[in-house]
Amino acid sequence: MKTVKYLTAITLIIMLSACGQRYAGFEKSKTGLYYQFHSQNPSSVMPEKGGIVDLCMSIRTENDSVIMPEKSITTMMETPKFEGDLFDALSMMHCGDSATFIINAEQYFNAYQYGYVPSFVNDKTMLWFTIKINNIFSYEEYQQFSMQKAKDEERKQISDYLVANHIEETPTESGLIVIKHNTTAGKPAKNGSRCSVHYTGKLLNGEVFDSSVERGTPFEFTLGAGEVIKGWDEGIALLRKGEKATLIIPSELGYGVNGAGGGSIPPYASLVFDVELVDVK
Repeated sequence: MKTVKYLTAITLIIMLSACGQRYAGFEKSKTGLYYQFHSQNPSSVMPEKGGIVDLCMSIRTENDSVIMPEKSITTMMETPKFEGDLFDALSMMHCGDSATFIINAEQYFNAYQYGYVPSFVNDKTMLWFTIKINNIFSYEEYQQFSMQKAKDEERKQISDYLVANHIEETPTESGLIVIKHNTTAGKPAKNGSRCSVHYTGKLLNGEVFDSSVERGTPFEFTLGAGEVIKGWDEGIALLRKGEKATLIIPSELGYGVNGAGGGSIPPYASLVFDVELVDVK
């Protein structure tokens, strides 16, 4: 009997030892999540439900096969969908922390990949998530951050476009750039004028999203009546009948945060219009 108990004890020790070796260096949370911190910033903030987390994450298997290379991700904190899931992991971290978590693959794919489970996965397959939290925002802070980031990116795109195309015209106070290609003694466009304009509208990458030239019919509108984007009301008012110009219009004078054209004009898109003031009435 003692021999049997002795062998049982040895078997249990071996099993525990094997488990420890498999996840060597990892600790286990109350929810069964194995984790290992690489760097910690305990004085910083932690994610809260409804907050926004900006992070870098990679996913690999136990034998180091890459499921997802390191990728920047922004996500809203949610209630965990199972014990020891990804949001359990994030709730343990501070801003600036870096850590690796071992999460059940089948549960993860079922919960967060719409039920798609790769063929190599079974109920015992584990995945190694390496995560670094770069920033944590409230929802309101993230809206402001995203808006400012988009504006900064737009300014850089305009600057790069001007340099690449050797454009040196000074913007107006609003940021509009008008490049005249000819001058005439024709009738000037003024607020209240009925203007007829041929145009081709492009994004900064040269992609055409609309053209009256292709349709063969000039576009008519009343200048200053708010019938067109602000960049047009301002830019066409600087032309005379018969003049041609290129208008470079920042998004604030265009379609802004919403974009337009069913996605053909993205949010925060600067626009380039080649225009000809065909008639002024």
